[in-house]
Amino acid sequence: MIDLGTIIRGRRQELRLTQQALADMSGVSVRVIKQIETSGGNPSLRTIVKLLQSLGLQLKIG
Repeated sequence: MIDLGTIIRGRRQELRLTQQALADMSGVSVRVIKQIETSGGNPSLRTIVKLLQSLGLQLKIG
């Protein structure tokens, strides 16, 4: 199973966005993005949703 950080990093790279550009778009700090992309930290659901929306992705549960 691919983790969320890998999905976020892959989509960001696919869109040719830097971590700083994603931070600017989403309102999430670069530090938090780095933590998520390396499977670190414990981001809130709100933070994850902001990132996914900025990347044109959706979170499906169930």
